[in-house]
Amino acid sequence: MLHKTSGIVLHTTKYSESSLIVKIISPDFGLKSYIVNGVRSKKAKFKANMFQHLALVDMVVSNNEKAGLQRISEITVLYPYTDIPYNIIKSSIVLFLNEIIYKAIKEEHHPDENMFEFIKNSLQLLDLKFDSCSNFHVFFMIQLSRYLGFFPEGEYSSGSPIFDLQEGRFTGKLPIHSYYLEGSLSKLLSEFISADYSTIQQLQLDKTQRKELLKSLILFYQLHISTLGEINSLDVLEQVIS
Repeated sequence: MLHKTSGIVLHTTKYSESSLIVKIISPDFGLKSYIVNGVRSKKAKFKANMFQHLALVDMVVSNNEKAGLQRISEITVLYPYTDIPYNIIKSSIVLFLNEIIYKAIKEEHHPDENMFEFIKNSLQLLDLKFDSCSNFHVFFMIQLSRYLGFFPEGEYSSGSPIFDLQEGRFTGKLPIHSYYLEGSLSKLLSEFISADYSTIQQLQLDKTQRKELLKSLILFYQLHISTLGEINSLDVLEQVIS
């Protein structure tokens, strides 16, 4: 049976001489692997450039729970990016976010329409509205954790100025482990939590603070998603964002 749905492309792997295995997340089926035949041939029905990092697509797909690989019957671009492909900062952010999302979400993850809409809307905002986007990925990671089940709890205050990365909450007690934020980094995290996409660029932090906060967020993810591993695109991102 065929189903019409939207999707966000997360990963592609070459399969045989002309085919691809594509991992796509959708609001109806979650993360699934699809085989796309003949994509690199001259008479290809679907062109390989439709499966770029975090491409937003509409598609008609099979969904056989007994099959490991599903098939795509039709696919079209849902939203063509107008700035991301030509903006090195935005394209580097997309490369980084793609790796975070792909490594954080597993194929057994249940479909989550709210998470899908958050990711889709965030990408469209990044493409359209941000002249300066140096804080975008930090805010995105914090908000994505809400849908992954470990959004920060509690509030920063004089009585709870420490954020325990392992427990995922603000606290007034110094943890016995070393996975925590205090001082300016804990306060910055709190400010990002209280912000939204219209105000994140008003948050004042220098390159060093942004770098440290981002590395702390990656550690936060690693502590709560044991299979996350290293984020290889971080080095590229740090080179282009001041």
